[in-house]
Amino acid sequence: MKVHEAAKLLGVTPRSLRFYEEKGLIKPHKEAVNGYRTYSDDDLLRLRWIVTLRELGMPVSAIIEALNSMDEPEAFICKIDGARASLYEEWVSATEALQALDETLLAWQQGGSAQLVHAEQTAERIRQNRKLRSSWSDQWNYNEIALRYGQDAPQATLEGELTAQQYEQALGRTVEWLDPRPGEPGLELGAGSGNLSVLLAAAGVKLTVIEQSTEMLSILRNRLPLVDAKQGNLLTLPLTSQSYSFIGCTFAMHHLNHSQQLLALEEMDRVLMPGGRIVITGLMSEQEPEQSVKHELPLVTTSSLPELVHSLEDNGYSVVTESLWGNTCILCAIKP
Repeated sequence: MKVHEAAKLLGVTPRSLRFYEEKGLIKPHKEAVNGYRTYSDDDLLRLRWIVTLRELGMPVSAIIEALNSMDEPEAFICKIDGARASLYEEWVSATEALQALDETLLAWQQGGSAQLVHAEQTAERIRQNRKLRSSWSDQWNYNEIALRYGQDAPQATLEGELTAQQYEQALGRTVEWLDPRPGEPGLELGAGSGNLSVLLAAAGVKLTVIEQSTEMLSILRNRLPLVDAKQGNLLTLPLTSQSYSFIGCTFAMHHLNHSQQLLALEEMDRVLMPGGRIVITGLMSEQEPEQSVKHELPLVTTSSLPELVHSLEDNGYSVVTESLWGNTCILCAIKP
């Protein structure tokens, strides 16, 4: 099939097909005599994927990575999932910018003049959030940890902090605080290999989980194929606003610094329904952030319980806490 015929069939322009060829997405046969391009059935199928994924918002670079994995369904899905997370990050940033712009315009209208200081303050807040999101990285190599320990990986990273029995008891206590109800939409953040997810799914909730490690996600999906598992991290949740009745998070916040933890709370608030509940179980201290000392576990930032509580209460949440063992605490917050 010639380029114009292929373009008409796919609903795109010939220029689009040439663009995909220039980017290495497709390599049609070129006739030796006149250099005309011809597209085989396999080429057309690949082009259908390309056109569809472009319409779904995926950038060319992500499409190339995904198509190179098409012979491995799980790897292909992971590539699409990662691209989806990146798109949500752009969407969240754009939404924040629009809300900040609205606030600035309102201040100008109420003040009767356009003051630069209002714009500077909101722009700085957006800039700092963007910096926080981009500064996070998986310094623990959770993919390797997942391959080594399997579903026991999350507890293995807490060695020296919690015994296996205490870890299981902490998960059970988290479920008790969450009080999951059959059929309600629930969210778990930093789900790891799915140890808490198993307990929540058994309660009959409509569960969505977020995990940044592809290997952890692979384990979780194999354990719980009916759970909606998405790739992402706590700083930019790839989810729509006000969608969940509860949020559970166990032993994940210590992977963030104090500023990132507060941003994670903002993201939880964004996706939680009014009247919903948040339960965070993890390594927490009664000290303020500036009084925090380096934790024995590598690359760990023990949460400041007063800081988390104040942040939530400032947004109208009702908060209660429970101390378990050592630095292990539970924070439960109810959204107004």
